[in-house]
Amino acid sequence: MTRARAFTAALFALVVVALVVAPVAGAEPLRLRANALATAESPAGLMTLEASGQGRPWLAAEALVWMGAEPDLDGNALVVALVARDPDRRAQARVGRFVASPGAVRPTHIDGASGRAALPWGDVHAEAFGGVPVLSGAGGRAYSWIAGGRVSRSLGRWGSAGVGYMQRRERGRLYDEELALDAGGAATSDLDLAVRGAYDLSTPGISEARGLAAWRRGDYRVSGFAIHRSPSRLLPATSLFSVLGDAPSQRVGGEVSWRAAPRLDVVGVAAGSYVARELGADLELRGTLRLDPRGRGAVSLGLRRQNARIADYTGLRATGRFPVHPKFWLTSELEVAVPDESRGRGRVWPWGLVALRWDPDSPWQAAIAVESSASPQHRARADALLRVSRAWEEP
Repeated sequence: MTRARAFTAALFALVVVALVVAPVAGAEPLRLRANALATAESPAGLMTLEASGQGRPWLAAEALVWMGAEPDLDGNALVVALVARDPDRRAQARVGRFVASPGAVRPTHIDGASGRAALPWGDVHAEAFGGVPVLSGAGGRAYSWIAGGRVSRSLGRWGSAGVGYMQRRERGRLYDEELALDAGGAATSDLDLAVRGAYDLSTPGISEARGLAAWRRGDYRVSGFAIHRSPSRLLPATSLFSVLGDAPSQRVGGEVSWRAAPRLDVVGVAAGSYVARELGADLELRGTLRLDPRGRGAVSLGLRRQNARIADYTGLRATGRFPVHPKFWLTSELEVAVPDESRGRGRVWPWGLVALRWDPDSPWQAAIAVESSASPQHRARADALLRVSRAWEEP
């Protein structure tokens, strides 16, 4: 989508929001929030809109329009949708452009509709979606559609489980078909368990599977995870990675979190990976110190070591969040990565960001950030981002 079309989409988003705002303008109260983000290059940025009103609390509108940021990154309407909700929160419907992601079914960007409702028997919920997949560029979408859904059941105080299904067709031919399962909850007062997975029916095999177990006691939290991914089943058939071949990956590891002091958290992560028949390892140790009881200010320092098929490097990351004034917050981040072998791509890859946020006791908010980095792709690069937000709430 060109930037001209992106601005057209933005105007359309304003119209959609106006359809919600106008009928409730005389009701109370009316809530409208608009955010605009702009980069140093203009016109570029991101616009978000949200609208709802107490006169029709069951109806809301939302829009998210990307205006582009570089000459080779065009704009696009990411979300433009109307949402209707049952006052008792037992049903919801959405129409427009949005991302559908029921349970473990693969998230899909579509132009269409979705719905979710609590069924009259037991603690059973059903959700469904259908529409036309959103494609980049100006390609045609004749006879292309996607549809799917999920049925889930609450398992008392333990948790819930669900099964989902999705089918996608391109120009009338089967393009993708997926069956997904998910379950999770509290096995005991100290132990949480969760599993989810998706099976590709069009090219039989497991697309993705995840398992998580977390145990907590006092100041300690210990968790373990296992992940399997098959890129050729997760990525579109036209993706460069799928053309190069399928390299399934497995990752197994654990994390230990310790509250060493009332304001100090220490986290250690260790994971092993197996990608394209090669073993790898990922180790990380980080600490976070909160500067006040509420955690409004904090500093964090982390060290990471990665041995993987893609890259072997050692990295250092430092972040800080400081309330310099009741209405101003200063945020800074710094990362430095040192590869084992530079291969002509530089011996050190630094990245840094400094941001200032203004949040007064008024409907207005603003933030500005400056980012600078050096990497194998760019010898030096700097970007600036401005965000302005305003909320309306009128009687």
